Amino acid sequence: MRVLSLLPYMAVIFLLGAPTATLALDTTPRTPKVQDPLAAARAAIDKKDWTEAITLLKDQTAKDPRNADAFNLLGFSQRNAGDMSSALTSYDKALALDPNHKGALEYLGETHLKLNDLPKAEALQARLKALCPQGCEELSDLDEAIADYKKTQDK
Repeated sequence: MRVLSLLPYMAVIFLLGAPTATLALDTTPRTPKVQDPLAAARAAIDKKDWTEAITLLKDQTAKDPRNADAFNLLGFSQRNAGDMSSALTSYDKALALDPNHKGALEYLGETHLKLNDLPKAEALQARLKALCPQGCEELSDLDEAIADYKKTQDK
């Protein structure tokens, strides 16, 4: 008889505990957080894995052909992999999308130095000076690259 009198209470306890049990057993897959699409490419660049970076960045530029940053990083990776022709094309695309892209101006200038074209590098340096009258990292880096290039030419 006692069990029967406890039955309504047990039912209430069971019903109150049911949502908790259901949540504990929920195995629905969760969507992972969306990662910056360029993060994996930057990680490959940090490791100097130019082949991986180029693959990732080509995929990214195909998905997002209006992303100047992706084209700039693609050019950087291509240049470091030794493919100057492709690098020039990628930098040109970045600058077509954003004519004031400081990173692309710097890297394109450095590419022209590798191709022994100091006048083109200096023209890009002048564009950066106009964009950065108070100075900026990209201008400082290109200034240093041009100074180093001139030192090697003087020897």
